[in-house]
Amino acid sequence: MLVLWRRKWIVLGVFLAFACSAAIVSKMLDKVYETKSVLIVAANSKGQTFDQVQASQALARSYEQIMGSPNIAQLVADRLADGTTKDYVLEHTDSEPIPQTQLINITAEDPSAARAKHVANTFAAVFVRYARRNLVGTTDARISIADLAPLETEAARPKPTLYTLIAALLGLAVGVGLAFLRDRLDHRLRTPTDVEARFESPVLARVPRKGRSDTQIAAFNEAYRILRTNLQFAAGNARLDSLAITSGAEGEGKTTTVVQLAIASAEVGLRVAILEADLRRPALQARLFPNRTEPLRPGLSNYLVEGTPLEEVVHQTGRPGVNLVPAGPIPPSPAALLETQRARGIVDALLRDHDIVLVDCPPLNVAADASIVAGTVDGVIVVVDLNTSKEDTVRDAIRRLRTVHAPLIGLLLNRDRGAEVSRYDYYLSPKKRGKREDEVPVG
Repeated sequence: MLVLWRRKWIVLGVFLAFACSAAIVSKMLDKVYETKSVLIVAANSKGQTFDQVQASQALARSYEQIMGSPNIAQLVADRLADGTTKDYVLEHTDSEPIPQTQLINITAEDPSAARAKHVANTFAAVFVRYARRNLVGTTDARISIADLAPLETEAARPKPTLYTLIAALLGLAVGVGLAFLRDRLDHRLRTPTDVEARFESPVLARVPRKGRSDTQIAAFNEAYRILRTNLQFAAGNARLDSLAITSGAEGEGKTTTVVQLAIASAEVGLRVAILEADLRRPALQARLFPNRTEPLRPGLSNYLVEGTPLEEVVHQTGRPGVNLVPAGPIPPSPAALLETQRARGIVDALLRDHDIVLVDCPPLNVAADASIVAGTVDGVIVVVDLNTSKEDTVRDAIRRLRTVHAPLIGLLLNRDRGAEVSRYDYYLSPKKRGKREDEVPVG
């Protein structure tokens, strides 16, 4: 049921495609009318004994075999005398004895109801005449028309309702099959259960989608407070004074996590330094200084290349307790710059004036930048976007960190649809129902 709910659009789409296609096609098909005349065969006798009835039924079956002869079809075509051919008669008529009776049905079909009736009655009359001339003397039986074919007002086919129902059932079966096939081939991570079942790393927090309502904003902010609290116990007795936040691929929310975790840490009185180590595609300035258009200088690359003093590259963000070391000018070789001795010592240098350092790293699938930085901090958090992350990407990210013996603390699940938000509404006082002043605009 979980798979079907997750892939409901596949099931619904295939179901509707089959049903609608069948409905449209059946409406476009030409109508065919079908009608029947009935013959009765009886053995000549003074009384209808059981044996006589059985003999009559056998004669009816024998006569039905003769009706399918091309010679009979030619006689019917000649009798119609309207250009009808023998092949038309063979293709559009049929005869069948009614089980346990002495009756024979002669069925005719045609796009015209009147013509179908005419062909069926003509066939019956021709065969009765033929049998009386050629068969009655041998079989000693009587044959006559029991019922003439009526003029049908409703087409025998197509049957749009029946066709649509069959197509809908078939589409439902195909849709369910495709849903399970898609789920089997899909390596994306959808739920916390998927993550916990496939990886040994603990889930530190679950961040819901950020909405616009007070409850959604409260849930979003509270998720990072939970992350801050869980980090205090994640490393046991070890201190987590420096943390690197990265992801398996770009666009999973690592920069937002850095900013929100910094704000949550500053709320409890910690002095936080944010180090922007993503020297390839820096994004922190847009988050922390949305109204500033000119690049924030000097930055990390100035500190590493030009020897700019550390105090000059630390910028106040306007949020109490939160400072930023921006990326600075983008260097030609970020990985080589991050491997320098000066780069390896900047975290410890920042900790002299701050309680915690949060490092915004590039994604782990981009060169070796994040792996280099991960070896210089007390812990690493990998952000997993439950909308886009794939198992292979996360597994490769964890493998890269373990290869360099990085201290992986756990995973943060971002855009988790299953994270409950309604419970936070209780904690929103009337004063806090407006937009928080320290809320950071995120994409």
